[in-house]
Amino acid sequence: MNAEKQLRELIPYNQQCMIVGKLLGDGNISIEKGRQPRFRFSHCLKDKEWVFWCYEQLKDHVELSFPKYRKVIDQRLKAGYSESYYTQSKVGETSTLLREVWYPKGKKVLPLEFVNAHFSPLTLAWWYQDDGSLTISNSTIRKIILSTNSFSNQENKKLIEILFANLQLLFSLDNQNRLVIYDQKQILYFLSLVSEFIHPCMSRKINIPKNKLPSFQLNQRTTITLPITIPITSPTKDLRQILSYLPELLTQLQNRATYHYFFKHEFFLENTDCKRKSYQIQLEQNELRLLYECGQLTGLTMNQSTELCYILQRNKNNNLIKERQIAYQFLTKN
Repeated sequence: MNAEKQLRELIPYNQQCMIVGKLLGDGNISIEKGRQPRFRFSHCLKDKEWVFWCYEQLKDHVELSFPKYRKVIDQRLKAGYSESYYTQSKVGETSTLLREVWYPKGKKVLPLEFVNAHFSPLTLAWWYQDDGSLTISNSTIRKIILSTNSFSNQENKKLIEILFANLQLLFSLDNQNRLVIYDQKQILYFLSLVSEFIHPCMSRKINIPKNKLPSFQLNQRTTITLPITIPITSPTKDLRQILSYLPELLTQLQNRATYHYFFKHEFFLENTDCKRKSYQIQLEQNELRLLYECGQLTGLTMNQSTELCYILQRNKNNNLIKERQIAYQFLTKN
């Protein structure tokens, strides 16, 4: 039986995801000549609670020692020293198997199949809390970074493929060999995916500035651009009917499950190959406010929110047609 299969039998799936997130982040396996391997990780003093939380989640599956305080003299630092908490596992089967998977030749590599099989929002959240950061400037979200410079360029490209295949996240590599997202829709989706697994002491990594709701001019004239596949014959009437679904859209986007469904299936990405047509319409204050709130929540543009409203309208109409067909079939049979 190979090491990956043995690990699956020894450790529950969620804990496997946590360990994968940890080994993508700050975790490692000790490789010392003449000594048995140990799984271990440490974090700075300010993240003490995160160390203890990770310990509590994994101690029964990796046999971790109780976290210990450590102070290291380092004259390169302003304070002249660093403070941290660390823990490591006892010598045993689990650490030996992890070494076989992650350090097959004594050097850390990316076990693609194993990572892919245990990559979930939980995995991403643990990885992000270890080695991720959110960049905000002038109250605007700029980017999310996953520090992967310890992996090779090719390994990071494989990680990008795994992130896309499992979570539909489109990362790229920066000039420091780190994984980054700049697109606001992707960033907000990322934060929504990981938020339920973020420990309170790591809340700085998901805190988004709340912008004050702007004032909207009464009956503001706006241009909305939509795919030509959306039938618009009377722009004001048809668009106003589509936008009547804005309250329902906002409610669905505020629900994590439906928000994630929309993102995965509609992608929140404009198809550049699709021909589009622009329409002039005077929007009411409530419509502008709802469009703004959808954008703040998800990064959707006004055009994309309108397109999603159309999808809601179309689906509702299709459901009504199906219900009528079923009712008609029932009546004709009886």
